[in-house]
Parts: sequence; structure tokens; C-alpha cells
Amino acid sequence: MALEAGPGVEPALRSASGRLPFSGIRWVAPHQYHFTLKFLGETPDDRIAGARQAVERAAERTPPFDLALEGLGAFPPAGPPRIVWAGCGKGRDALISLAGAVEEAFGEAGFPEEPRPFSPHLTIGRVKDPRGVPGRPFREALERGASAPFGTVAAREIVLFRSDLSPKGPTYVPLVRAPLGEPAVRPAS
Repeated sequence: MALEAGPGVEPALRSASGRLPFSGIRWVAPHQYHFTLKFLGETPDDRIAGARQAVERAAERTPPFDLALEGLGAFPPAGPPRIVWAGCGKGRDALISLAGAVEEAFGEAGFPEEPRPFSPHLTIGRVKDPRGVPGRPFREALERGASAPFGTVAAREIVLFRSDLSPKGPTYVPLVRAPLGEPAVRPAS
């Protein structure tokens, strides 16, 4: 369950990797940039219809918004990094509200609640070899990019994805696209 970043921010986010020239990071392919709103994990086929309805309900409850991407960071915030991310500026509260609507709609559909609080970020890289990401130089490079602007995401729809895993990383296959602020249109039966 995600909000895609869209093509408008790809060039600036690609340049972010140039700010962090460390060999141990595997960069996310730009066409796969997205904000994870809820991770479902393995979902039985008989639960997909409920997930589709939850996506539509969450989208219907949330008006479209614009989200500024800015700043670089890493998880965890101290120690060896595992994830490199771009942060959120203006529109951050709307993204948090959208994640809350998603959580609520999936709860109504009987899906388990996410145990961790939502942390608005866009994963742009994963550390695959910590030896290629020396601590102090990496953290200093992050500090230099702490307020870098990366453009604006036009949040107009949310997407329920299926992840197909391979040694090259995940491939995301959209199952449902639901426009924000609009009731779902279902075919007449």
C-alpha cells in the first residue's frame, strides 16, 4: 500500500545518490520510488478483495495534496545505517493523515494494526555492505544534504502493490489504483 513519488522528483533524487558516493549502498530504481503507507506482507488470495476495498475507502477519505521532498537521512539515526531516505517538508502532515486513513480502513477490513508509528520518508537506498559506508564520512555527507530540496510529489492516488521478489530486488506490480478524494466507481452488477 503506497503513494508513488512520480517522475517529477526522479532527477533530483538521482542526484542525491551523487551526494552520497559510497560503494555499499544499493540505490532504489527511480521508477520504484514510493512512500510505504502500510506493509501487508504475505496476504492470502481470499483477503485481496478486502484489501482493495480498504484502499478505496482510505483514498476516498483523503483529499489530494502536494508533498515537498527535502533532506536526506538514514535509519537507524545512529550507528551503522541500513536505509537511506529523503524526507518530507510541506505536506508532511497530509501524508501522515493519509497513512492514518489507510491504517483505519485496513483495521475496519480486519487487517492487523501496524505496531510501529508511521515515519514519513521515501527510501532511496539500502545499505548492502556496511564496509562501503564508513560511519563519519557518511554521516557528514547526510548532514550536508539535510535540507536539500528534491521537488514536489503530486499526491493524487494511492496504490495497492504486490511485491515480486528476486535477487535483483523487488518488482512492484500495481493491483489497485485509487484516486484521492473520490468515491470508488464500481461496475453495476
